[in-house]
Amino acid sequence: MSALNLKIAQHFLQEEPAGAARLLSLQTPDVAAELLKTLSNEVALNVLKVMQPRSAAEILITQTDVDIARWLGKMKLADIAAIFRHLQDEELARFLNLISVRRQTLCKMLISYPDYTVGAWVETDVLILEETMTVEESLLRLKKRDYIGFALVYVVNQHRHVVGQLSLYHLLRKAPQQKIADLMDIHVVSLSGYTELHSALKSPVWAQQDQVAVANRSGDFIGVLPHHRVRSALGRMDETQDKPSESLDLLDAYTSSFASMLDTLVPVKVKGK
Repeated sequence: MSALNLKIAQHFLQEEPAGAARLLSLQTPDVAAELLKTLSNEVALNVLKVMQPRSAAEILITQTDVDIARWLGKMKLADIAAIFRHLQDEELARFLNLISVRRQTLCKMLISYPDYTVGAWVETDVLILEETMTVEESLLRLKKRDYIGFALVYVVNQHRHVVGQLSLYHLLRKAPQQKIADLMDIHVVSLSGYTELHSALKSPVWAQQDQVAVANRSGDFIGVLPHHRVRSALGRMDETQDKPSESLDLLDAYTSSFASMLDTLVPVKVKGK
């Protein structure tokens, strides 16, 4: 890349981080990482924060521990947890060791919901669109790799809050330059990641659709829960309950107490409408 082209690319990354993140996610992780390294920490972080978590994880894996620690140290926990969900066990252990003990604890909580809650059973490898994208950009993302197929695709804002949904069939029929924000249905029902499976099964949401968006306590989108997964998970829970264990009961009680304690420590963030 010539010096002029590099300057143009850096300017685009600085001024349009969301659009630049979408383009970088289409590159190989090595290429994307090398370009990010030419930027200031602040600009590189702005791009990583709006990039799809899976793509950000693929880029960070290629970096040295020093660089990873430098970037993770500037990120919000919700952004870090979203990336960590896409790491294999060995890489997850490596990344967790690069953040403070306090942040390790909170990240583990975010990515490790109790198995009786919906947060433990969501599909995270799903297509997600941003409200500022066009149909053409959405289809490029769709073609880039395989996703778990769902009839509805969820749309998020810059804070990764779900703001809309649209059917994949609807998306494929629209003109390339149409904005996703103009096409999406803004009436979206979501569940908290801490919703218990038995409560989720009784939710009226299943009367209209066979999937639902799931968000964490801050309202950030974490994945999609299909109806069949709820029934499957409850089936496994029933098998476990046939063999009661005092240690598991104690672990569940401890996890619930810990989550309740955090509710008193972490300020509640009111979701904007």
